[in-house]
Amino acid sequence: MWGFEFSDLLMFLVYAVLAICVAVLIYVRVRKKRTPRPDQKKTHVAAPVDGKAYVLNGRYALITPAFKQGGMATIWRAVERKTGRACIIKTPRRGTAMDNVYLEKLLIEASFLKRLDHPGIVKYIDDFYHRGEFHLVLEYLNGETLLALSPRSPLQEQQVVVWACQLLDALYYIHRAGIIHRDVNPKNVMLCSDGTVKLIDFGTAKDLDPDKDKTHYDSFTQITNKGFDIPELFIGRKSDHGCDLCGLAQTCIYLLTLDEPNDICQKLFRYNWPRSFTEAALLADYLVSAGVSKRVAKCLAQAVMFSPDSRFADARAMQAALASESGYLIKQLEAVSQK
Repeated sequence: MWGFEFSDLLMFLVYAVLAICVAVLIYVRVRKKRTPRPDQKKTHVAAPVDGKAYVLNGRYALITPAFKQGGMATIWRAVERKTGRACIIKTPRRGTAMDNVYLEKLLIEASFLKRLDHPGIVKYIDDFYHRGEFHLVLEYLNGETLLALSPRSPLQEQQVVVWACQLLDALYYIHRAGIIHRDVNPKNVMLCSDGTVKLIDFGTAKDLDPDKDKTHYDSFTQITNKGFDIPELFIGRKSDHGCDLCGLAQTCIYLLTLDEPNDICQKLFRYNWPRSFTEAALLADYLVSAGVSKRVAKCLAQAVMFSPDSRFADARAMQAALASESGYLIKQLEAVSQK
């Protein structure tokens, strides 16, 4: 009478029940995907609320917002919960095509700072992964970088020489450990509240001994810093301790003149560095005309020469030349200056 048999009704009910079961299964699977398991790691930590401390790895209270956004890392202020010690935590910058490079830079910095312990170098505290992200913990330095000083007039030579000797002591220690920093410039030197200077940012450091170098390739064969370029790093050639001495000398020239050293050289001889002792003498004369003593001017001019072989033998030799009151120790440049 209804136009279909009882068997047809039964088949309809079976198909309806199957459809309902399939819908329920799909719903359950979607819910599982949206609700993470308790042990499931997140790729990135959700941004904490500004002005509040975020407990990190059960050990550190991370203070928000971020203290500084650098070119390759985000820097946070934090407090070690157990000791109350202030520290900073660096995480790799995210959201660019260079994410992997920024992470590698931070991993490199951690690996080298673990091996170093010197009052002229920022102190390593800890490193760890938290919720899939790498964190590097360093001592908190109360101060500012030499680049951030922004003085209205060149600094006093005596003060610059004191800082340079402190940094040369740290560089001598680093080089003896078989490491070169490769990025010594005003933005990577911190002037602390007690008047001392410390070297920071070891993200482009390199091991001089290839057997100890754990990286399969060097991601930073070419390192550029406009106004403070170092010849062998700018070109991408093999580097040694001489690149750090050149970077320190350029930093001193900047503090003593407030001019970028590469720009000074461009004005004097149309390229970024003196390529002969005669050109080094011209640079030294320029620095003397800017108020730098003859001894210090000649020392800095030799340290920024294009060829690493024309610079100082090591950090101790440069330190002795800067600090000596009896005169400049290198004869080649002295002879050129007397012509």
